[in-house]
Amino acid sequence: MKTIHKSYKLRIYPTKEQEILLAKHFGCVRFVFNRFLSERQEEYLNNGNSLNYYDNARSLTELKNELIWLKEINSQSLQSSLRNLDIAYNRFFKKLAKFPRYKKKNEKQSFHIPQSLEIKNNKLSIPKFKKDIEINMHRKIEGKILNGTITKSATGNYYVS
Repeated sequence: MKTIHKSYKLRIYPTKEQEILLAKHFGCVRFVFNRFLSERQEEYLNNGNSLNYYDNARSLTELKNELIWLKEINSQSLQSSLRNLDIAYNRFFKKLAKFPRYKKKNEKQSFHIPQSLEIKNNKLSIPKFKKDIEINMHRKIEGKILNGTITKSATGNYYVS
């Protein structure tokens, strides 16, 4: 039997408190991506070596001990940011894409949640959030939720995919 994967995009309505926590997630994921992009560039310029995902993941653990505010965020989302950086680097070296660029605050913001995402009673449950987020369930979700991406559009609307 063949497995079929479907994607859904639903609007979410966070409270002010939840918007602050979402902003922290967006900021920390952006910070980690930019920090390790800079580290990779410096390592290559100074030593001619290229860092990979595992080197960055080890450094992330140490960085979380230095910068306590990174512990407020779901660690899997931070690791996912490193994974995205690694994919961007690999695509660049295979000549499939341009060199990775730094993430900016004023562009579309998003973070990935690889697991532990649930929808119950028209509410979205995310790790590190005390209360579930209201969601506009305009269609029935079939099957099991594997992962999700929270996005904030340029107009200030929030979505989960």
